Amino acid sequence: MKFIIRDETRATERRTAVTPKDAKTLLNAGFEISVERSDKRIFINSEYAAVGCELANAGAWLTVTDATVLGLKELPEEPADLKAPFIHFAHIFKDQTGWESEIKRFRRGGGRLYDIEYLTKEERRIAAFGYWAGWMGAALAAWRLLARWNGVAGPEVGVSSFETRGEVEDILRKLSSTCMKPRRAVVIGAKGRSGSGAIKALKLAGFEVTEWDMAETRNLDKPALMAHDLLVNCVLMTGPGLQLLMVDDISNPLNFIQMISDVSCDPFSNFNPLPIYNAPTGWDAPFVSLGKNGIREEIELTAIDNLPSLLPREASEVFSSQMVKSLLTYPHGEEWLNAAQTFDDALNRAGLT
Repeated sequence: MKFIIRDETRATERRTAVTPKDAKTLLNAGFEISVERSDKRIFINSEYAAVGCELANAGAWLTVTDATVLGLKELPEEPADLKAPFIHFAHIFKDQTGWESEIKRFRRGGGRLYDIEYLTKEERRIAAFGYWAGWMGAALAAWRLLARWNGVAGPEVGVSSFETRGEVEDILRKLSSTCMKPRRAVVIGAKGRSGSGAIKALKLAGFEVTEWDMAETRNLDKPALMAHDLLVNCVLMTGPGLQLLMVDDISNPLNFIQMISDVSCDPFSNFNPLPIYNAPTGWDAPFVSLGKNGIREEIELTAIDNLPSLLPREASEVFSSQMVKSLLTYPHGEEWLNAAQTFDDALNRAGLT
């Protein structure tokens, strides 16, 4: 069994699905590991070579026929036909825009997709970047809001990846110490991985945090929700239901929210609980204005779809330590069978079987 770890297409993506340490575990178990050279990955090429991985040129996955292609983010638009098994986050199984076109690429080429989001055991994902996504999403929103209140520049001018989370912690502590304003935040999905990370970052920044999960949102108290300064959404929706804020709520006289961080960031899905924006924000422009709230303060929103890559080392280490346990059972473990079934179900929905 052979894996090829591809160089991510997105210029800002510095994470990896498997660290050199965990690649060594796979090698020791008898797997072959080929790693595409990358000048942006947080772990440098020589670290993989040192543990025994074969190095390949970036783009080698395009012609691979004898390996499973392992990555994180979506594939580029070419090639039109995908012939190998692929493991990555595809974001196509909730009827997102363009999902049928993407799955047809696998059907035409005879390939198969094991979407990491659907690698589950007992209905729980086996590997996720959730904690650091929540932590960074909340930290970024708190940073911007505290900077606004302090009248200083913040991350609105753009961000790039940090070598360690300590750099961000220092920023939050400094801004928090000079801001005398009481501050309230609400985290939706507080009991999950992302929610726990968000709560940790917000408390570090001096926010009083309201923690809501399924019980608190089953019958949503919208005035109570809108009484906060900052809203962090960490709910991963898999079907219709929860609607946190609608466009009409923005200017509601009861709305005090000034900052929203949509950590889940799924604007192209029909299940989006925040249908108040239509595209993710980016590292170069992390925030968009949604208008004025009920007290005529600006509401800004950040929705970055690769938040953990702002902390690539910590995020990769945690994710890889979870992922390698399942890779050792590939492709016959329970989680792989579940992901394969999700792919087959999508083929059926698209009329491709």
